[in-house]
Amino acid sequence: MDSIPRKSPGPVRILHLISTLDIGGAEQNLFRLTTSMDRNAFENHVVCMTRPGILGHTLEQSGIRVSSLNMKKGMPDLRAVLRLRFMASLIKPDIIQCWMYHANLLGLTLLNPKRTLWNIRCSDMDLSVYGPIYRFTVKAGATFSQTPSVVIANSYAGRDVHEELGYRPKRWAIITNGFNTYTFKPNTDARVKIRTELKIPQEAFVIGLVCRCDPMKDHATFFKAAEAFLQSCPGGHFILAGRGVSWAYPSLENYLPYSLDKTSFHLLGERSDTDKIFTSLDIATSSSAWGEGLPNAIGEAMSTGIPCVVTDVGDSAVLVGDAGIVVPKKNPQALCAAWQHLLNAGSDYRKNLGISARQRIIDHYSLTSMVQAYEELYKNIITIQN
Repeated sequence: MDSIPRKSPGPVRILHLISTLDIGGAEQNLFRLTTSMDRNAFENHVVCMTRPGILGHTLEQSGIRVSSLNMKKGMPDLRAVLRLRFMASLIKPDIIQCWMYHANLLGLTLLNPKRTLWNIRCSDMDLSVYGPIYRFTVKAGATFSQTPSVVIANSYAGRDVHEELGYRPKRWAIITNGFNTYTFKPNTDARVKIRTELKIPQEAFVIGLVCRCDPMKDHATFFKAAEAFLQSCPGGHFILAGRGVSWAYPSLENYLPYSLDKTSFHLLGERSDTDKIFTSLDIATSSSAWGEGLPNAIGEAMSTGIPCVVTDVGDSAVLVGDAGIVVPKKNPQALCAAWQHLLNAGSDYRKNLGISARQRIIDHYSLTSMVQAYEELYKNIITIQN
């Protein structure tokens, strides 16, 4: 691919390369970024390595061009390199923004490292629970980490962990996630509607976990804590949403305590209306055992004015600050105790904590500040290379 900058006037063209466009943290961050950037100054094109998922169609509806390499998950495909290079020849990007490990490596095949940026979204991954291709990709990233112009991390924990793994980029950039506080906001009508749909009493105490079914999310700890919580609060309810979060999903069954009463649990699978789901909660939680960078679901819950209990993984503790509760990972007793504390503290206390959580997002993790950080970084790269 020609590394000579385009001479024609117009907005900066950015090719975003990402593994999937299913509903996930990185994918949603890409969606928020591309749909919020100044379209007079930036032209975004998204290339998905697999087939576009829900967010792919939503991006197109928002006016963002989306293409697909049609790769099969877990299956290397050399033809994808040719497809990507052909797409890049048509787009003629000024910036190549790669998202996550697989895309980071594939993006290097465009042979324009001075205009290529990587994006790392996680922290201390337990690679032993993932397949050989994933482990190879993470380690290969360390080998080639000096190649791109910049490596972006969304958390300080993520940067530090990857430095321990051998990542030595020319430059690190920390750009934290930004959250849309106009979409994610308190909504009493939505709270009533969701509870009514799920047949949850309006006065019930409800705890939520919004994430995909993955070993790093540690559903086992969540369910053990929930089982203990129900012993002291038998009228409690739990709402879970995310890819693979279904009673029919075999992996989820492995996490369930034998004596768990399923009637108190509402498993919704992958949802596109999490802004409404969060309004129905009294507490949002993250039970992750590793891997979190800066969890989107917690930031969104905070934006909605919901107090959060999180495990001390990645930058979760930094995100909630003094507007939430942080507990040790893999400790269901501590997780349950934190939920119990917020229950006993009363609705006024939780409401005030939720107000503080939302204000913390507005002050420190706004969508505007994230978008501006990316735009300034891209402009800087263009200026340096010109």
